[in-house]
Amino acid sequence: MKKGIKSITQIFTIFAVVLFFQACSLKVPIKSTEKSENKYEPSLDVESKAIKEVSFINALDKDATIITGEFKENIHLEYKKEKLEASSFIKNALQEEFKARALPISIIDTSLDSLNLENFEIFVYRSSGFSPVVTFSSLRVTVQIGDKKETFVSIVKRGKVPVWVVDEIFDPCFNEPISLMIKEIVAKINKAYFNYKISDEKVSEIMLKIDKGVNNDDKLNYLNIYELGFSNNPKALELLKQYTNNSDEYLRLASLSMLGFLGGESEFDYLVSKYRNSKIWQDRALSMKAIADINTEKTKKFLQNEYKLWKAQDSKEAIWNVMLLDILKVND
Repeated sequence: MKKGIKSITQIFTIFAVVLFFQACSLKVPIKSTEKSENKYEPSLDVESKAIKEVSFINALDKDATIITGEFKENIHLEYKKEKLEASSFIKNALQEEFKARALPISIIDTSLDSLNLENFEIFVYRSSGFSPVVTFSSLRVTVQIGDKKETFVSIVKRGKVPVWVVDEIFDPCFNEPISLMIKEIVAKINKAYFNYKISDEKVSEIMLKIDKGVNNDDKLNYLNIYELGFSNNPKALELLKQYTNNSDEYLRLASLSMLGFLGGESEFDYLVSKYRNSKIWQDRALSMKAIADINTEKTKKFLQNEYKLWKAQDSKEAIWNVMLLDILKVND
């Protein structure tokens, strides 16, 4: 009897959540991003760098909105009970992550060198009231330091079924992806301009965390996989690649997402195979993102050809792939 009452209650709750999404305004409280615990260190072949000072430039389109997708009119992001101001939020989050990673880069008011915020978007989708709320979050910045100009992109896919209350989607679908994107962008800036690494000892500790997390069914264990990817330490590559075949969706997606960044061109053929042969769209999408992270003329040409193919189609997968390839700026 108790089970029956619980099931009925759960069904009514789900319908309430569905109606809420369809008709009401949902305020999502955004938290300050979680700062990394592991610092980067200069490796033996990399000297400590002088501090680079950059100005932060808000290059978002004037009409750009953070929330896109089918609930863009219903979902409103708030930070400290005020409307989230994307530019200042991202600026502060990046600055705090630079400090947490012990990187010699600082954001100041005026500098000839710059960090340009070009994209900050959370695409929200839900196919039915009984399916997960899915977010594809993206962040893109372009950094100019001296004569070197680089563009860095992060894309994170997450999903959660709100079972009892809509608040259940706040962290997995919004706060966790935003924190991950800040960490990934900083990791990419590090690799391009400083090439510091997380120590072998710390990488071993992260690997142990992952093993324990698998044994304990830790739902946040995928964050440790990302941390391996952010390490810029080749010692992490073998384990990271192993998890690209894991049955846990988020362990697998995190591994795929990080493989191109950490493994580079040596993983191109493997990622193309994943992109071509994976049965689930998100696996193919994150493989495509990882290919873009390799960032060679070969990968650029490959993605440009894929863009032309998908642009000529009108399926849901084609529409979503074009959206992701536009974020990755494969035609630039």
